[in-house]
Amino acid sequence: MPDITAPKILMDHGLKVTPQRTLLLEALMSLDEHPSCEVIMKFMRFRYPNISLATIYNTLKLFKEKGIIKQIVAGNEEIRFDPIQKNHHHIYYRDTDKLEDFEDKELDKILKNYFSKKPVQGFKIEDITIQLTGHSEVTKTQTKTKQK
Repeated sequence: MPDITAPKILMDHGLKVTPQRTLLLEALMSLDEHPSCEVIMKFMRFRYPNISLATIYNTLKLFKEKGIIKQIVAGNEEIRFDPIQKNHHHIYYRDTDKLEDFEDKELDKILKNYFSKKPVQGFKIEDITIQLTGHSEVTKTQTKTKQK
């Protein structure tokens, strides 16, 4: 099994390993709902009560610049963070504010093929990701049932 500990990831990206960076990266890897800065702040303040919001923002920015995390804008325009670097897409549930990963190799192949045949003039594509936005069918069914 590959070594994917937070200190190893930080070192592999040329960053100094500090307790704050380690905890922040561990938070990102363990909070599976693509956490917002607010969620990360609550998690961090539990362990480091005096950590500043600026430190968290600056560290998230650094992680993004170094390619450790991706920044995602959820359907409600809230910025979320994703530590998964392999190509994947997202599903955003408006009714629950849930953001989850979605993988489909066939879709990836179709998108890659499409853009190889129809390149965007003057633009070099680095990554193609799709975010599906909708609602849980269960929630809509339950809502209709309650209204009857």
